[in-house]
Amino acid sequence: MRFTTYIAAAATALMLSSGAALAWGDMYMGDGTNNPNSNMLVHTFPSSANYCPAGLQPVTVGGQICCGVPTAGAYINRAGGKRMQPTPVRKVYHAPRAYAPIGEKGVIYR
Repeated sequence: MRFTTYIAAAATALMLSSGAALAWGDMYMGDGTNNPNSNMLVHTFPSSANYCPAGLQPVTVGGQICCGVPTAGAYINRAGGKRMQPTPVRKVYHAPRAYAPIGEKGVIYR
């Protein structure tokens, strides 16, 4: 009885661990022929001083400022676009006020 319990436990452990081994390397690893740096846009950095060597100028690559040759123009973040139109002022019409004279029955609307 005890021997069959050990055999069943070992078989279960072997069965549960084999699923991970079979799935190893099944995920998408990416395209091996793609070069992510091949078409990167290098923008010129707007600065008044140029501390780069001759022939190079300040550029931004991935948010970092470094020396290089730009492949695109200056990057300008133009926020906004359309202007907000002012909301026209609308005339407010109130409902007539209720008037209840003292000593009389009913309500009069004026």
